[in-house]
Amino acid sequence: MDLNNLNNVKTTEVEKEKKYPFLKRLELMMEEAKLQDAKKSKMKRVHQKGTSQIAKKMGEEAVEMVIASSQQDDQAFLEESADVFFYYLMSLHDRGFELKDVLEILKKRHKK
Repeated sequence: MDLNNLNNVKTTEVEKEKKYPFLKRLELMMEEAKLQDAKKSKMKRVHQKGTSQIAKKMGEEAVEMVIASSQQDDQAFLEESADVFFYYLMSLHDRGFELKDVLEILKKRHKK
């Protein structure tokens, strides 16, 4: 792949990012779940269990993802990856951060 094609692929990938507004909605739902008057939901129950339980669940899901990554079932791997990502986001929000905070660190690390 030549440099022009690589740049086109990169541009296309960046444009696709706009197609995932649910990520922002998901993070807003996580913030709302932390409020006292939040509706009962899975996210509310997770936040009520506290930081250590969120971390424990994230660890359990990570182990399941590692196991799935060594197997041939791509769908199972993707499902477990989604679970890890969900609890990772829950952990970030539990500590008062958002995904963009982590992405900014990655951006700084990988500037040219």
